[in-house]
Amino acid sequence: MTEAMASAGSTVVGRLTDVPPWEAELILSMRLWMDSLEGQARVGTGFARCFGAAGGRAEIRQFERLLTALCTYARRPLVRHGLGCDCIGSDEAVLQTVVREAARGDLAEAAMIASLIVLASQAEHVALMAAQVGLAMQCIARQAPPSRDSHDARQERTLH
Repeated sequence: MTEAMASAGSTVVGRLTDVPPWEAELILSMRLWMDSLEGQARVGTGFARCFGAAGGRAEIRQFERLLTALCTYARRPLVRHGLGCDCIGSDEAVLQTVVREAARGDLAEAAMIASLIVLASQAEHVALMAAQVGLAMQCIARQAPPSRDSHDARQERTLH
C-alpha cells in the first residue's frame, strides 16, 4: 500500500476511535508493518505477547501473507494513511471489513468485499487468510494495555 493522499483509496470514511479496538489494531498494525522493519518488529511483539514465540511467528506469517496478497493482486496500488493519523481511508476500510466479515465466519461476504480491491480470482483466498488474521487481531487487542481516556487521545493525535 502506498501513502498517496489525493488518490483513489485515500478518501476518509471513518476514524480509528469510532471502530472496535481490534479493528483499529488491525489498521494500525497494517500501517506499522508497511512503514518499516521497526514497525514490523512492533507488530511482531503484539503477536508474540498473545500467542507465544512460536505461535506468534505463525500468526505473523499469516498477517504478512494477507498483506502481500492484497498488494500483489490489487487492481491498483492500495493506499494507507500515516502512522499518527486518526482517519480510516477507504482502502483501509475495505481491509477492515473483509477481515471483520471473515472473522465472523461469513467467508462469502468477505470474498465479495475483497473483490472490490483484488482480482476476483484471488478474493476467496484473501477471505480465508483474513479469517485467521481477524481472530488473531481480536486476541491481540484483548492483550493490549488499557488505553488512555479516548477524549485525551483524540486531542493529541496528528491527523495526517
